Amino acid sequence: MSHAPLALTALVDLGVIDEVLRPLQAGKEAQVYLVNSKGRTCVAKVYKEASNRSFKHRSTYTEGRTVQNSRQQRAMNKGSKYGKMETEAAWRNAEVDTLYRLHAAGVRVPTPYDFVDGVLIMELIGDGHGGPAPRLVDLRWSARDAESLLVHLVHETAKMLCAGVIHGDLSDFNILVDPDGPVIIDFPQAIDPASNTQARKLLIRDVRNLQSFLGRFSPKLRRLKYGEEMWALFENNKLTPETRLTGRFKRSDRNADIQSIVEEIQDVARENEGRIEAAGGLSKYAARKARRLEEEREARSVEAERIERLKAKAERQKHDAAKGRGPKGKGGEKGTGEGSDRPNRRRKRRRNRGPRRRGNGGGSGNGGGSGNSGGSGNTSS
Repeated sequence: MSHAPLALTALVDLGVIDEVLRPLQAGKEAQVYLVNSKGRTCVAKVYKEASNRSFKHRSTYTEGRTVQNSRQQRAMNKGSKYGKMETEAAWRNAEVDTLYRLHAAGVRVPTPYDFVDGVLIMELIGDGHGGPAPRLVDLRWSARDAESLLVHLVHETAKMLCAGVIHGDLSDFNILVDPDGPVIIDFPQAIDPASNTQARKLLIRDVRNLQSFLGRFSPKLRRLKYGEEMWALFENNKLTPETRLTGRFKRSDRNADIQSIVEEIQDVARENEGRIEAAGGLSKYAARKARRLEEEREARSVEAERIERLKAKAERQKHDAAKGRGPKGKGGEKGTGEGSDRPNRRRKRRRNRGPRRRGNGGGSGNGGGSGNSGGSGNTSS
């Protein structure tokens, strides 16, 4: 094939693929090609780059997915460039791991043969005449066949759930029908019900998709409650691969109480997330500690400013003393600076005048007497 993608051309060069025959199908996640590999006709699934995919709400399906390598897991959680590469690799590996798990559990899925450089090579589901099998959506059914087919698909879904897998995007578009019956395909978005909080919703949606399509041929199928019945049995550890479901389900008061508790827990979790966001992404304890450290930092800043003011005041006093304006003169010795002799001159003038004597008129004389008119006289007795 002259216009084969580079991923397939590389596998041809490596000898993993003998020949690329033709494109088979294009989906939301990947392009599927018909190839020859090791002497048999197979399917090669080439995953699209993340920027070219149209799968919505991917985070719903990746919740709870982890890898064993702690360094890879940390990078995936941070969303770094390396982490994004590992997340992409984990998304592609998920389908391979799921196919092997379901194949071992007896669920009818394509047999995986190889997974090289992001290309999954697996069994071709054929129509019995050398071509690929048709999809469920491309076929028409009688009411009786539709009812029988729904029972079979619900049983397959229950076996998947017992194996720890929920398809997550199950519909009439990703079920092939070969001469032996339906085969379920496309599992990159499959989830583990033990680690994903959306498990119940996704399981019920998968089953309702089947009921909606087959209900076109037998309307009574749409009224059945296979999904709710299946999940209730699974929650109570009563679901097995041999369980025969009836489609009849009535929510008990106990189940209603459990659901209300779950909703209350989810509300509290969302409230805590709001508090963490309001605190700048910190926990309640970390936010309180951060506030305490900030208060201590501000207190230290205030104390540092007070010390600086005291130092500045001391410098000014020292400068004034050096100019002779303080109680001490230059050099720190009393009376040696400019202006320091003024108090001494006042004391000398008082000594030269002698002691004061008060007269009746308030005036003083040299003889020590005073006149009635307030003037001073020169006579002495």
